[in-house]
Amino acid sequence: MDPGRGALRRYLGESWAAVHAHPRRVAMVAAPWLLGLLVGLPLLWYEVDRAVSAPERRAGQDAVDYAARSVLRWAMRLRDDTRFLANLTPRLVEAGSASDSPLVDTYTSFLSAGGEYHKVRWIDERGFERLRIDQERGRVRQVPPDSLQDKRGRPFFENGLNLRPGQVHLSPLDLNVENGRIERPLRPTLRASSPFALAGGGSGVAVVNVHGEVLLQRLRDQARQGGFDLYLVHPQGYWLIGPEPGDAWGWQLGHPERTVERTRPRLWQAMLRRPAGHWQAWTFSTLQAAWGGSEGDLLAHADPTLAQLRVLVRRQAPAQARWKATLVGLAAVGTALVLLVVLGQARGLAREAAYVQRLRQANDALALANERLHAAQEELARAERLSSLGLMVAGVAHEMNTPLASARLALSTVSTGVAALERQVGAGLRRSELDGFLASARDACALADGELQRTSTLVQRFKQVAVDRGSLEKRSFDLAEVVLDADPRLRRGGPVDGVELLLDLEPGVGMHTYPGPLEQVIANLLANALLHGYPDGGPGRIRVTAHGEGPQHARIEIGDDGRGIAAGDLARIFEPFFTTRRNRGGTGLGLHIVHQIVTEVLGGRIDVNSVAPGEGRAGARGTVFTVRIPRDGPERPADPAWP
Repeated sequence: MDPGRGALRRYLGESWAAVHAHPRRVAMVAAPWLLGLLVGLPLLWYEVDRAVSAPERRAGQDAVDYAARSVLRWAMRLRDDTRFLANLTPRLVEAGSASDSPLVDTYTSFLSAGGEYHKVRWIDERGFERLRIDQERGRVRQVPPDSLQDKRGRPFFENGLNLRPGQVHLSPLDLNVENGRIERPLRPTLRASSPFALAGGGSGVAVVNVHGEVLLQRLRDQARQGGFDLYLVHPQGYWLIGPEPGDAWGWQLGHPERTVERTRPRLWQAMLRRPAGHWQAWTFSTLQAAWGGSEGDLLAHADPTLAQLRVLVRRQAPAQARWKATLVGLAAVGTALVLLVVLGQARGLAREAAYVQRLRQANDALALANERLHAAQEELARAERLSSLGLMVAGVAHEMNTPLASARLALSTVSTGVAALERQVGAGLRRSELDGFLASARDACALADGELQRTSTLVQRFKQVAVDRGSLEKRSFDLAEVVLDADPRLRRGGPVDGVELLLDLEPGVGMHTYPGPLEQVIANLLANALLHGYPDGGPGRIRVTAHGEGPQHARIEIGDDGRGIAAGDLARIFEPFFTTRRNRGGTGLGLHIVHQIVTEVLGGRIDVNSVAPGEGRAGARGTVFTVRIPRDGPERPADPAWP
C-alpha cells in the first residue's frame, strides 16, 4: 500500500479515537470554528446572490424586450406590406391572372423581395384562391389553377373578408395547413389578410404568409448571442419554442400534455400571476406587455392570442450557478480545514494502541471460534453421511425376515414329518408312506435351500453396500443396480406411508465411479422427498429415473408431487445448517452433503426445480432434483473429511 495513504489512515484513526475518548474537550475546540462557518457562509451566500442576480435579471429583461421588439418590427412590416398589396391588387386585376400579366409579375416581385414571405394570394369573396405565388428555398413559382384551394371557413380568410379596405387581420402563429392536413415538414406560419373591392363589383382578400420558422430561428439566434436560451409559449401554455424538440406545437400535433403547466408548474403559476417578471433563472413577458403601447393599432384586428404570446429567456450558464458552485467549493475547503484543525487538536489527547490490541484479540478469538465451527461442521457431515447405514440395516433386516421365515417353515415341516415317520415305523411303515415323506422332505429342503440362498445374496449385497458407503474406491457397476441398492424401499417397490415409488431405470448403463457416495446421494434425496414433500404421509408419487446421457454422462432424477419448496427458500437449500424443520430434529446438512458429494466427489452438478402451493401455474406442484454426473468419475478427492 502507498506509504502516504497509510500515514493518512493512521492519522485519521488516531484523531477519531481521540474524539470518541474526549468528546467534550473536542467540542469546546471545534465550537468557535463551526459557529464561524454556520454564520459566515449563509451571509456570504446571500450577499453574492444579491450582487449577481440583479444584473442577471436586467440582462434577461433586455433579451426579452429585444426579442419582443423584433417581433413588433416584423409584424408591422407584414401589416404594411399586406395593406400595400391589397391596395394594389384591384388596379391590376383587370389585366387578368395570366403568367405574363402585371398582377402575376407584381406578386412574384413582391414575394422575391420579402425573404421571410413564402406565400401571397388573392382569394375571392367566395373563398377560392384566384392567384397564388409560392416561394420555396429561394425558388418562386405560380401555383397552377388546378392546384388552387378552397379556403372557406379558414379564420384568416373569414376575418379578413369582414374588415374594411385598409384594415389588416393578423392570424395566430401556428402550423400551416394544406388541403386539410398539417404541412410536412412542419411550417410555422403567421398570416396577414386585408380586403379590397373590385371595380367591376365583388371583393377579395389579399393574404401574405410569413415563414414563421425563419422568424423563430432569428429570435433564438439573437438571444443565444447574448448568452440566453429563448422560448415562446402560447397563451394556453403550449410551447411554440420548447426546451425539447418534441415540446413545440403540442395542441396541433396531438400532444396536449406537453405544456408549461405540466412540465414546469411553478413557472406557469408565476406567469399567470403577472404578464412580465422573473422566476428563478427565468425572465418572461407577453408581447403586449413588452411593447408597452408602441404597437399602435397593430393589434386592432389581430387574433387575441398574438399579443399574449409569452417570450421566455433563461441564461445558458447562469452566473449565480457559477458563483454558487465556487462558494460550495470554498465552503467544502473551509470545512475540511476546520476539520483538520480540530482533529489535529484532538489527536494529542489519546492514542488508539489499546483499541488496536483489543481488536487483535477479538480477531484471534473469532478465528479460533471459526476453526471450531468448521470442525463441528465436518463431524456433523460425517455423522450425516454414515447415518444412512442404519436405515440400510433396518431395510436389509426387513428383507431377510421373509426368506428366513420361509426356511424356518420348511424345516418345521421336515421336523413334523420326521416325528410322524417315527410313529409310523413303530406301527409298521408302508412303502407309500415312506415315499410320501421323502417327497415332502425333498420339497421342504429345496424351499429352505432357496430361501437361504436368497438370504445369503442379501447379506453379500449389504456387505458390498456397506463397504461402498464406508470407502471412496472407484469400481465398475451398473447404474440401475446402485440406484436399487441405495435404499431397500426402492428394490422392494411397494408404497411407503401411502407414497407410491415409481422407477424408470435404464438397464446396462455402465459406470466407473464411486458407488457409495452415489448411493448416499440417492438415499438422501429419497429420504428428503418423503420427509419434506409428504410430512403427513400420502397419497403421492415419487418418480426415480436413471438414464445414460450420451457416452460420457448419466442423469438421475428424483421428483415428487408433494408440497414443494417455497421460492424464498429455494436459493438456500444447499447451504449448511439451513432447514425448515429445526424444531423437529432437522440438522440442515442432508442436502448440503448431497451437493458436496455430487460436485466434489462425483464431479457433477445438481439442479432443483420446485413449485410450492399457490405459486406457479394452477395445479403445478412438487420438486424435482436432477443429478448429472460423468460415467467415469474423477480421481479420489484429497478432502480429509471423507473416509
